[in-house]
Amino acid sequence: MGCKNTEFLTQCHCDNRLSALPLFLYLWLLATDLKRLLPLLLIFLFFASFSALPQGQAPGIITGNLLDEKSKAVAAATIELVNLADSNSAVKTTTTDKDGNFQFTQLVFAVYRLKISSIGFQPLKIDSIQVRMERFDFNLNDILLHPAAAAELNEVIVYAEKPLIQSRDGNITFNAAESALSAGSSASDLLKNVPLVTTDPNGKVLVRGKEPKILIDDKPVELNVQQLQDLLESLPGSSIEKIEVLTNPPPQYANEQGGVINIVTRKGKVGMGGRINLTAGTRGEYGISGNFNYRKNKLALNLTLGSGYNIFNGEGYSKRENVYADSTNYFNTTSQYRNTSTRPNARFNLDYELNKQNAFNILLQYNQNNFNNRSGNTFLNMNRFMIMTRSSRRAVRTEGQSINPNLNFTW
Repeated sequence: MGCKNTEFLTQCHCDNRLSALPLFLYLWLLATDLKRLLPLLLIFLFFASFSALPQGQAPGIITGNLLDEKSKAVAAATIELVNLADSNSAVKTTTTDKDGNFQFTQLVFAVYRLKISSIGFQPLKIDSIQVRMERFDFNLNDILLHPAAAAELNEVIVYAEKPLIQSRDGNITFNAAESALSAGSSASDLLKNVPLVTTDPNGKVLVRGKEPKILIDDKPVELNVQQLQDLLESLPGSSIEKIEVLTNPPPQYANEQGGVINIVTRKGKVGMGGRINLTAGTRGEYGISGNFNYRKNKLALNLTLGSGYNIFNGEGYSKRENVYADSTNYFNTTSQYRNTSTRPNARFNLDYELNKQNAFNILLQYNQNNFNNRSGNTFLNMNRFMIMTRSSRRAVRTEGQSINPNLNFTW
């Protein structure tokens, strides 16, 4: 009772050494009618789908995007990927799309070099990208190309890898933007990968077992547990630069026993993108959220809209026997409750760079909570002959609404 929805994620790794046909025949013999056969067929089809997947695929991923000095996307650039550990391996080649994005997948563990060339720009090499078991996905954000000069020189950059997780003075930083896999996650998913951060059964975010102060871009987020969870599930991982866990927070948050979690957002890739999330829980919880992002030249905007809904029903009872020197009576209690809430939320963020020294940001956040809670209790007094001597009933209803708008302008 009182537990928030738990989502179940299943990861399957199948060896497929057993033949699926004998298993199917065995399940068929066990089934005596269609109602028993149908769920068994679904199970068979689920596992059979994995048999079609190629086994032992290389997991390496390198992705990135190209920009010129005016923050415009460089399209149709040629990207070559060379395996420095194996001179006999074929060179992988691709071109950037209209938004300057490129991607290499299914890379074996090795050290790689990127060669970038485009008409009107200086060639660029990025050396020493090491794809390995503990780090197999790399997101090279905003690779800058310089215009071709009269005396053209090949520019070589030795890639300085930034760890996914950094620790300093008791504070931990999770560099989400370094991982290409963040694009398919939400802020809530990324928090599960950060050391010291956990969630309780109600979905409350905890650091070392205590509730922290949540900041987004250094600005406090004043939301209840459910509203915060809705917001974190709505924020796409591709919009997050890093997550900082400050167990030694700055002076203004020194009284926060759980420390501070600061989620730092980023501008995202050039172009237009979007995403829609649908969630459902085992205890009457539903949610929908959408995200739209756009970036071109010096303008970047991000819009997130969502709404969460839950309906919790429960009941309970207690039976108590009171024994006295001259008599015995019984006190029985039954209770029921029904709690519902609707939580729309919105977040709009706009960044514009006027020049290298000046930029401004507009951040608008809106959160609302509409709740309607009902509960009822029945009390019965019984004598030793189990005859009711007293009865009472209590009904309680609570409903209300909270609205939390927030506007920030930063120059």
